[in-house]
Formats: sequence, structure tokens, C-alpha cells
Amino acid sequence: MKAYSLDFREKIIDAHFMEGVSVRKVAKRFGVATSFVETLLKRLRETGDILPKPHGGGPQPKLNGEQLQLVRALVEADNDATLEELCDQLAAETSITISRSTMGRMVQKLELTRKKKPLHATEAESPRVRQARVDYWQSIREVAPEDLVFMDEAGVNLAMVRLYARAPKGQRAIGDRPATRGQNVSLVNALSLRGPIAPLTILGAMDGLTFEAYIIRRVAPNLWPGAVLVVDNSRAHKATEEVNAALEAVGARLMFLPPYSPDFSPIEPFWSKVKNSLSSIAARTYQALNEAIEFAYAQVTLEDIRNWFTNDCYCTSSE
Repeated sequence: MKAYSLDFREKIIDAHFMEGVSVRKVAKRFGVATSFVETLLKRLRETGDILPKPHGGGPQPKLNGEQLQLVRALVEADNDATLEELCDQLAAETSITISRSTMGRMVQKLELTRKKKPLHATEAESPRVRQARVDYWQSIREVAPEDLVFMDEAGVNLAMVRLYARAPKGQRAIGDRPATRGQNVSLVNALSLRGPIAPLTILGAMDGLTFEAYIIRRVAPNLWPGAVLVVDNSRAHKATEEVNAALEAVGARLMFLPPYSPDFSPIEPFWSKVKNSLSSIAARTYQALNEAIEFAYAQVTLEDIRNWFTNDCYCTSSE
């Protein structure tokens, strides 16, 4: 194995003694084994020497510790780069050429795993939206979590199916689903810490009139004094006089999420869990879909809901 350079070893020693970083954290920071750091510290204590020993034979590693840290930096700067692209970037920086498979082993050694990345709208980074998000939190923090109710809708159809499966190595995992999805079905609900309070299923998309009727007939009668109904800024969600009057009649009020802020709504993970259940059932008739929807709702627990509220920073106690 190729020995780490003296400069690299000195950085490890400085991190441990000058910064007070633990052995385990030093090893993780520099991408080396904990045993190497322990051995290096032992040699320093016993001999005062940390110079690398002559290579004892065997294949040389493709990258040393410093170059591994460069790979880490390349990934941090471009986290969706392919292995081939990382190889090219490394070659441009160091003139060292390695194969795709070697790069795969290097990122694995650095514990940089490949995963699906959640996306958010680019517009959410604008000063206007950022300020709107700040203003929202300044207002919502005055409301007790128990008085928050989040309303939204989700679309489902007759062609829902799980998209991931297992198969023997080298073989494809084959599945099927109908080419015709049928008419889209909108699931509508309002979620509070007490649970879902106003489930509704309609054919087609929700529009302004449907939203108004839903709030007046289904949601408002289930609210309480002090309740705050939070909805997003979709085109169908209009604060009409009739909607406001129905909410005010029960002592509740309407509040809008800031633009491009689904991450502020606990009902988003609620819909995710419901859709996962529906995909596993794979209903192919509307009657079967209705039964599957009831089953999916039943899988959501109050503990789930409390966790979603807490994860979105509507901090709640365990009482």
C-alpha cells in the first residue's frame, strides 16, 4: 500500500492535537482507517517520528489520502456527477487517470452513497419567496400546533404500481400496468394532530367551486374556535367571502403557505404514505380503488402525523 505523505500525516496530527478532534472523527475527516490514526499517534508518542515507512511490496493504491479528500471535495461540489465525470474531473485536477470501477470503490471508501435527491423549485431561492417564508413562520409560530389544520389534494389513478422490485443479479425485474389509467381521481383531505378530519374523493381535478363547497360543507363543520386552516397557493384555493364566512362562523380562519413551500406542509408526507399503500394494492377498478383508499387512510397513525408535524418544525410535545 502506498504510504501517506508526511504533509498529510502532519495534518492528521494537527487535527487531533491542535483542534482536539477525536481519533474516530479525524479518521472520518481524512478518509483513513481509525487504526491508521491510532498507529500514527502511537508512533509519535513512542518515537517522535511519523515519517512513512518504505513500501513493503504488493500493489500500490490508486489514490493516497490527500487525493481521496480531493475526490470528496469533487463530489461535494457536484453531487450528481457520474463516476465517469468524477474520473475526468480528477484527471483534470491531478493528471491521475483511474477507471470507473476504481472511482466507485473510492467513493464507497469515503462512504459517499448514491441516493435519490429531493428537488425544490429554483424560484424558492428568490428574495421574494425567502422573505415570504420568513413572514409565514413569524405568523404561524403564534398558533398552537393543536390548532393547525393542513388541507391539500392528491391525484391517483387506476394504473398505480410499485416502480421498484428485486430480481437475480443480471436480470431485469419485470412488471406490468394498464396502458389506460382511466379518469384521474382527486383525494382531498385536511390533516390535524387529531387525524384526518374531512376526507373526500372526486373524479377529476379540484377547481375553485369544489374547493369552496368542500370548505363550507366538509371542513368548517369539523373545525373549532382558534383553528387555522393552512392551504397552498394553488389556483383552485381561493379565499372567497363564502369561505371566510364559513370559517369565521366556527371561530377558525384561513392561512396560505408561502409560494413554493410544500416542505412546510405535513400533509405532503401524509399523501406520500397513502400513495405508497395504493401503489402496493394496485387497484384496477374504481370500486377497488375506493376500498384501497379507505385502507390506505387507515394505515396512517396519530404517531405518524405527530412525527410529520414535528419534522416540519411545528414542534409538539409528547403529551
